[in-house]
Amino acid sequence: MATRLTRRGLLQGAAAGVAAACAPRESGKDSGDPAVQPGKIEHIVMVMMENRSFDHWYGARALHEGRSDEDGLTAGMSNPSPQGEDIPVFHATELCPNDPPHGWSSSHDQFNAGACDGFARVHGTSHGTDGAEAMAYLQREDLPISYALADGYRLCDRYFCSLMTGTWPNRLYGQMGSSQGLTGNSLPSDGSGLTDASVWKKLDEAGVDWGFYYSDLSFLSLLHNQVDVSRGKGIEELFSALERGELPPVVWVDPAFSYNDNHPPHHPALGELFLAALHEALATSPLWDKVLVLITYDEHGGFFDHVPPPLAADDRAADGFDQLGFRVPSLLLGGYVKPGVDHAVYDHTSWLAWICQQHGIAPWTARIAAADPLSAVLDADAMAAGQPRPPIELPGFSFDESQLGPECSYFDLRDHQHLERLRQRMLELGLPDGLQDRRKLATLFQQIGRRRGLVG
Repeated sequence: MATRLTRRGLLQGAAAGVAAACAPRESGKDSGDPAVQPGKIEHIVMVMMENRSFDHWYGARALHEGRSDEDGLTAGMSNPSPQGEDIPVFHATELCPNDPPHGWSSSHDQFNAGACDGFARVHGTSHGTDGAEAMAYLQREDLPISYALADGYRLCDRYFCSLMTGTWPNRLYGQMGSSQGLTGNSLPSDGSGLTDASVWKKLDEAGVDWGFYYSDLSFLSLLHNQVDVSRGKGIEELFSALERGELPPVVWVDPAFSYNDNHPPHHPALGELFLAALHEALATSPLWDKVLVLITYDEHGGFFDHVPPPLAADDRAADGFDQLGFRVPSLLLGGYVKPGVDHAVYDHTSWLAWICQQHGIAPWTARIAAADPLSAVLDADAMAAGQPRPPIELPGFSFDESQLGPECSYFDLRDHQHLERLRQRMLELGLPDGLQDRRKLATLFQQIGRRRGLVG
């Protein structure tokens, strides 16, 4: 199935949808002018993709594009292979790579007490190779949408995943401010479930509405003992809500874990199309100048990153949970977001700190209490003047999905028991079976693309 993301389609709706909202106010820019309506952020949206490091995704902006304002790759960076040979960073030629190890022990081996020299060795040992894939990076020609978003909005080069391990613990930090002491993709062995408080429970207690939108599997189902998990909705409903301008104040969005989440070996073009569709829906929504969007990745996926992660306050610091994980690609979007590169230290609990601050909720973990609540991301002058920036123009690109073979399917190549556990939990709770095959998911996102004017 060939997909052509058209620049014309991206721009037509955006221009019409935000013209009124972003038109200059004739009444003046002084915040003391009673005719000026100051800007206000009424919604925050967390979009969490999968398994890429900052250097792997955005490091080439510094290496090849001369971005001295960004802490990215530099010539000469390398790691030793399992055989002791030097493996330099290089532009990836294979866009559906083997999945590097990224669990608790593997990630700490890659870290190596701050040397960050174990990526090739760990990957090579796992796959019986020299481990070079872990040192590969992508660049603008591979990621035209992600690079355009970084150019036009706010790129964070000190956003670390919350824990030096894999998917579930980091996604739990983003929703609970802790992983309840879990280090891998499993629930407590005693059957007690997840009992550490979640943001959803706290929002319910505060009387604040929230939304959880998923594409194939609902991670919310793991928190069934705290909230009504049937409140999770399909991804199509997110696009409809944005079109209506009826988004809840707090929103979490997941891509399809079996299709376009950017988890290796998924081809990054599928994730690019997902992010383009989401941006277009935001850009044409009446909510554009009222929303703050955070696009991030749950963890580094075993790919090289040269910045040693710092420590952070944590209630389980004595057990090693104060060690942040590696940097992950992270962007902030919205009409009042200050464009550029942000060097503040963030992690997945930063958005929780924002929620606490905005809705008068007391931080319920030491990590949330210490997190930077995205304090410098908004343009205070523009907000005072009621002058949001219009959305950027995304480039178009073509991609022939029909050329992808099983080597680009996570489900064809990898043990995905943790996703099967999610599926079983959904079935136990009476939720729809979310693990659709790739053809059904391709059809779903093609329909979304056509409806939004993205696919020609």
